[in-house]
Amino acid sequence: MDSQSSKSSVVGQGPSSCKTTVLRDQYEVLRDQYEVLRDIGHGGFGQIKLARHCLTGAQVAVKVLQKKGQRFRLLSESNIMKSLEHPNVIQLFQVIETRKNIYLVMEHAGGGQLLDQVPPGGMQEEEARRLFREVVCAVAYCHDKGMVHRDLKPKNIMLDDRGHIKLIDFGFSTWVTPGQRLKESWGTLSHIAPEIIQRPTYEGPPVDIWSLGVTLYFMLTGKLPFMGSTRKETIRQIVKGLYHDPPHVSLAARMLIYQMLTLDPRKRPTAKQILRHIWLMQGEQHLPPHYQEALLKQPDLEILTIMFDMGYDLHKTWMSLAKRKYNGAMATYLLLQHQKSQGQGFMFQGKPVPPLVQPQPCPLDSSHSPVLPIRSPTEPALRTFSLPCELPLPEEAKHSGQKHIRTASQPPIHLHFPPARTPTPGLHSPSDSGQLHASRKLWKRVTRGIATCVRQLCCCIPRVSNGVAPM
Repeated sequence: MDSQSSKSSVVGQGPSSCKTTVLRDQYEVLRDQYEVLRDIGHGGFGQIKLARHCLTGAQVAVKVLQKKGQRFRLLSESNIMKSLEHPNVIQLFQVIETRKNIYLVMEHAGGGQLLDQVPPGGMQEEEARRLFREVVCAVAYCHDKGMVHRDLKPKNIMLDDRGHIKLIDFGFSTWVTPGQRLKESWGTLSHIAPEIIQRPTYEGPPVDIWSLGVTLYFMLTGKLPFMGSTRKETIRQIVKGLYHDPPHVSLAARMLIYQMLTLDPRKRPTAKQILRHIWLMQGEQHLPPHYQEALLKQPDLEILTIMFDMGYDLHKTWMSLAKRKYNGAMATYLLLQHQKSQGQGFMFQGKPVPPLVQPQPCPLDSSHSPVLPIRSPTEPALRTFSLPCELPLPEEAKHSGQKHIRTASQPPIHLHFPPARTPTPGLHSPSDSGQLHASRKLWKRVTRGIATCVRQLCCCIPRVSNGVAPM
């Protein structure tokens, strides 16, 4: 998801009617769900397009991968992304496969590349520490999952609109087991570890640690540690570990760089050990809370209500989530969840659900009221509906499906869930009191209905396995 500019978000464009005049023939498969806006970069195996989800108005990045005999490698990338859930790793929303291409619909990190955020001479250590800590958190998470990135560099580290790190581009990534040796000589020369150049096999995690050392050096100095005038000279510097020690950088930071750029991979620290380094522990009060994956135990009823109004079949939607299909229904749910997690709202465009979803008739004409109404505390937050819980779930749904569904951090386009308004005591008129009493009675009936619905829904929720997605 390399971006051509740090200003990669579209300015002044809200949700549209999803006209497809800008679509080229090869993007017709996206027509029913997305509006492709423009190119924003390229990754290891394909182009990156900025697009807008038609139903929610959320901006997404679409990575277009051409198969051309490398279908296994491309499917491996999508499977790796399906199994990753971390606030500092880019989120996958949908996978669309055609005869020629694979389309990965992902979170759009609108803050641009880390590469573009580093000024000449390097960043201030406080800011570099905050960002690098998030990068290491993402790498430690990936290593714990048994995955190595193998192409860590500032171009593959993005920032979202709030200035937080998003690790991207898993085209060279692979699954590893402890002690497993790898053979492929992949990566970017200026960030590649010496053992990849010198040895027939290497271990995966230490390779990422070396790349982290190169990245931190660049963040603090604005220069790469190994950059000869020729390719041969660059290789010589890497295999000998020759770089200039930056005198303006603090001693603690220089010592951390030295440890990560150790020639012997067995002596390099792990990602978790780096997080405990004295330099990164400074300002520990600013550390994010300990991240813990949340298993998908029950759906968000508010999001399902919105999708019901859109015309989605809720049983099929829940099956898509439980079996981790990454189809249109799952993408819509994740995008709404994504917006809600940011305290943002969404605007339903009144467009039909994509034909493949087989929508149910919508009881409300959303074209006359496209914006969700503001509700007072006495009004029901959710409209009641019946879920198809009397139908038993497919047996495979109880055993398939991945471990979790990720939260995300990309905000939608300037739309808000209005906060609940607390009525001011003593300002109610007699008529207001009567309406309040009636509303409370209605609310009691609605909450009883919701409770019944939740109990029915919980009876038909599939068990989720802890398996890791295969390559």
